[in-house]
Amino acid sequence: MKIIRLPVLLMAVLILAASFGEVAAQPAMSEGMTAMNPDQVDGNPHLALILTDLLATHDRIKAAEARVESAEHLVSQSWSGWTPSIDASIEGGREEIDKPGGGTNKGRNEEKIEVTQLLYDFGGASGGVSRAEAVLNEYKAMLDQTKQELIIQGVDAYLGLIRSREMLKYAIQSEDSMKRLSGMEEILVQRGAGLSYKELQIKAQLAGAMSYRVTVERQLQMARNRYKSVYGYAVTVDEIDKMVPVDIPSTYMPASLDDAITLAHEQNPMLIQLRYVKERSNSEVDIQEATLFPKFEFVLGGKRREQDQGASGVRMENKATLQMSYTGFTGLSEYQGAQSAKANLREIRKQTLDVRRTVEENVRNAWLELMTLRKNAELYRTQANITAEFLELIKKKRATGEQVELLDILVGERDYSTATSASVTSDIDNIIFAYRLLYQMGLINLEVFK
Repeated sequence: MKIIRLPVLLMAVLILAASFGEVAAQPAMSEGMTAMNPDQVDGNPHLALILTDLLATHDRIKAAEARVESAEHLVSQSWSGWTPSIDASIEGGREEIDKPGGGTNKGRNEEKIEVTQLLYDFGGASGGVSRAEAVLNEYKAMLDQTKQELIIQGVDAYLGLIRSREMLKYAIQSEDSMKRLSGMEEILVQRGAGLSYKELQIKAQLAGAMSYRVTVERQLQMARNRYKSVYGYAVTVDEIDKMVPVDIPSTYMPASLDDAITLAHEQNPMLIQLRYVKERSNSEVDIQEATLFPKFEFVLGGKRREQDQGASGVRMENKATLQMSYTGFTGLSEYQGAQSAKANLREIRKQTLDVRRTVEENVRNAWLELMTLRKNAELYRTQANITAEFLELIKKKRATGEQVELLDILVGERDYSTATSASVTSDIDNIIFAYRLLYQMGLINLEVFK
């Protein structure tokens, strides 16, 4: 045993030196650096820029903007109910009349013009304007909702890519460490200074680490695919390496869960959209009920007739009248239309209550996720510190000449890498869910990234 004691001790020293070399190699956090990408020191993520381009070019945004433009034209059209209508006609030709006592067969012509101005129709025309304006506001809320959906999808895709990159980095680091330890244990067994079952244990751990690395590589590729789906272009490995996360939008974060729910009830685009749908339904009720009442109009008209009905010369007719028109019995269609509009209004009211509960649930869940992630991030940092202390303890034991098991080093390396990876990814998840909370509240926009 004395013959092999020295090689064993030397091998253990080499293993510990390499192990602590990796721990010591972790860079200290300096100004402008992040745990996710310590090589980038400018601290200027380009997420706001690519999100701006996304909102300017995405097909869903273009479609929503076209819908808003269409509604703007409908608003202008709706005002035609309050503007005068002008009807004019000109006719001419030969007129033949055969009647007792004489007839006529002469050329004739007639010109006619009539101007009609609505005075009052019991809310029909005003309801048309209100309905068009409500539709416009509804489509604007839908446009805002589409923008917020794309922003949160962009944030998830961007930060999700960084998250997968960091997971792969630590998975590779853990695998490399186990490969090194496995090789050293194999050398010890060949020299008769180690036990084969320990080598098998280390190789089993290595197989697990390799399997995890392959799984994370798949996850990274899926994150790249998601990025391409959202932004419309592929991202290279070099571009991924240069990505840095954004900060948590602390200025926009609610102080409490109750504040978050209150803001969500006021600002969530789905609820805003339903408010305008309700206004539209109210206007529809006014329009349908107006059909049950008469309509009052002012009419100006004039006619010019030449050789009309065989009479020689030109005859002029002018009028200025107040006109009342009313549609009589039409099978109760107006009444049934009004009842249908009222039923639609009740539907929107109930739907709004349901959506309010859903929005509140989503806000509560997003808040819960955020609070949980904050606690987990702190726990993972504590775990990383404890495993670092564990490795430091092994170093002290080696310095005093005590025997050091390779499996102890393996466990320490693995736990340190796992805890550090979990701490970093929890920090990223914390940022992601902060933005998700803003999204559920209806407050996410490009301003929060500035």
